[in-house]
Amino acid sequence: MFQRIIRLIHKTTAAITQGDLSQRIPLSSNKDEEDNVASAINTMLDSASQQMEDVRQTSNAIAHDLRAPIARARSQLEDAALHARTEAELRAAIERAVEHLDAVTSIGDALLRIAQIEAGTRRSAFTQFDIVPALQDILELYAAVAEDRGVAIQATLSEELPFYGDRAMFQQAIANVLDNAIKFSPSGGSITCSAQLIPPSLHSENDGTIELTIADNGMGMTPEDMLHATKRFFRAEQTRHISGSGLGLSVVQAIVQLHGGQLHLANNNPGLIVRIEAPLPSKTISKIAEING
Repeated sequence: MFQRIIRLIHKTTAAITQGDLSQRIPLSSNKDEEDNVASAINTMLDSASQQMEDVRQTSNAIAHDLRAPIARARSQLEDAALHARTEAELRAAIERAVEHLDAVTSIGDALLRIAQIEAGTRRSAFTQFDIVPALQDILELYAAVAEDRGVAIQATLSEELPFYGDRAMFQQAIANVLDNAIKFSPSGGSITCSAQLIPPSLHSENDGTIELTIADNGMGMTPEDMLHATKRFFRAEQTRHISGSGLGLSVVQAIVQLHGGQLHLANNNPGLIVRIEAPLPSKTISKIAEING
């Protein structure tokens, strides 16, 4: 049996090395230990293949999203160099080009931020804090933006919600969700935000779960879009005419996962419900982590 599985592994890996990434180790009908080994290797190959496909799609998206603003900036500068007759016209062209290049910079910054978060390098900034004032600061900041677009924000928050994590990073996640909610809500629409503590279950290792919910009544997403919404550069078809990089929810997902939580999207009929669930570590674990940090 040992020699047979080695031969099958060698044959499969040789085919993959030659470029046939679809090759997998064939399974027998015996469901024995040999099949268990083959199945485990096939699962690993499936995961590696999916990661390579994700990298390919991300690379294509990066190339597309960076090429457009760079091309526009170049075109505007070239046109100004050939046709600008006054200093004011030349300055206006330069300012428009700078705006396009700023968009390129923001995409690069977002990608670097996601990479840093996913690498876990930001855990050093974790500390105990009350999440309610942190949320109120963000809500107050975006209230004016929402008002300018004719959108109302209503909040239902507990008086106090102790949390353990990166305050600035969690605020960034909420800001990204609010920004999307405002951007995709119609004039006269409303956004609701709530935060509460879900008590721990009987044998839970944490002190409960912080549940944050932001719901709007905008254009929403299809079930298919929700499956891909946190992928980098994903843009739903109905939102492609609206400015954005498609990285907002990718950043949110990375931040939530770093805090050991989960991000859920649901239909609000109409609109979108974004729910963030983040576990609240036990006081003992949080204290140890803070001392070691």
